[in-house]
Amino acid sequence: MRPGDLAQETWRALTANKGRSVLTMLGIVIGIGAVITMNSLIGGVSQLSMGMFGANAARIISIRLTGIDNFTRDDVDAIDENVQGYEYVMGKMDGNGTIKQEKRTYDAKVIGSGSRFCEAHGYQFSSGSSFTEEDERLARQVVVLSKRGAKLLFGSENANVLGKSINLNNTEYRIAGVTNKLDDFGSEQFMDDTVYVLMPLTTASMRVVGHQNITSVEGLASDAEMVQSIKTRTEDYLSERYKLQAVGNDDTRNAEEESPRTVSVTTNKTLLDQVNTSMQSFRMIALTVSAISLVVGGIGIMNMMLTNVTERIREIGLRKALGAKRWDIVSQFMLESICLCVVGGIVGVILGLLGAYALMAIIGQSLAQQISFDGEGAVMPVIDVGSIIIAVLVCVITGVVFGWYPAQRAARLDPVESLNHQ
Repeated sequence: MRPGDLAQETWRALTANKGRSVLTMLGIVIGIGAVITMNSLIGGVSQLSMGMFGANAARIISIRLTGIDNFTRDDVDAIDENVQGYEYVMGKMDGNGTIKQEKRTYDAKVIGSGSRFCEAHGYQFSSGSSFTEEDERLARQVVVLSKRGAKLLFGSENANVLGKSINLNNTEYRIAGVTNKLDDFGSEQFMDDTVYVLMPLTTASMRVVGHQNITSVEGLASDAEMVQSIKTRTEDYLSERYKLQAVGNDDTRNAEEESPRTVSVTTNKTLLDQVNTSMQSFRMIALTVSAISLVVGGIGIMNMMLTNVTERIREIGLRKALGAKRWDIVSQFMLESICLCVVGGIVGVILGLLGAYALMAIIGQSLAQQISFDGEGAVMPVIDVGSIIIAVLVCVITGVVFGWYPAQRAARLDPVESLNHQ
């Protein structure tokens, strides 16, 4: 049978009873639609969750030392020089202050760190940029605000604040840039009148904190795959240099001091892996739901095709009597089954995409606020073209699997008995 004739016969067979064909496809439509919707939503949630940590989150290594006084920039430089694998290492210290702006007073949380702090954490700038290495070296009075801080101090997160100054602890500081995040490690309900400010480590040490003792260190690994080995080397180096005990083992005390001296080296990679694992679990649940729906839909298609075979026994006998080969009969019924699955799959993909955007319009902002500490961002469906292609291929396979038996049954019919069938 020519392909054109085969396609024409398939169209006639499927449209002869449109209602039954549509109802038969429902299982396929629901299965594919569910998996596309869930995958799109899970992809959006995963993307927003990863965005919270920043583009370099998997490469950040955090170091905290307990019981050590006078840990200064020289010690930070020593880590950079003696532990291989770091792209750069930065000291960090926290302080508090008061900002006076237009007769109002705000509590300030000061973060003192290196010029590449925002880069390491993946913060984007809506205006301006971070302070420079020269600003840090010369301890210049420059700061970076978050959008939320700009809104509190100047009335709008999009206000033109570059070059303007803030009065922090009765000292003027020039604003170098506004970033999308900075206060994301605080809880929003406790930050109503709190402004987070980033400034050079040297400036924070001299003008806010009042000492040079660094409270924590952050390093950026040159390769995300080396994070665990760099973490181990860092623990070994610091434990040996300062006679410390790595957190997780039994605490030891210095012979001359009462306080425990410990080092804690942590990474975001484990947390990111946990997020990925959780997202994969949700994807597996979605695939399970889809698989069940596809099986149910496939059984429905098989039932319809068997019914078609019974209703068309005389037609099959007549075609065989006129010279149709066994493969012609098989190919016709197989093509009908595949067409039902593919059309159902395409409709399912369209409805799945529409469903994903519809759900995001309803719950997207609420979901984003639950995921993001600062309430910024939005969960947007992530369309995976690969999953759509796989869904269509699965529909083809479903059509072949569940259409094979009815097609074989039709092909085995005896033409004489078929023509005599009432």
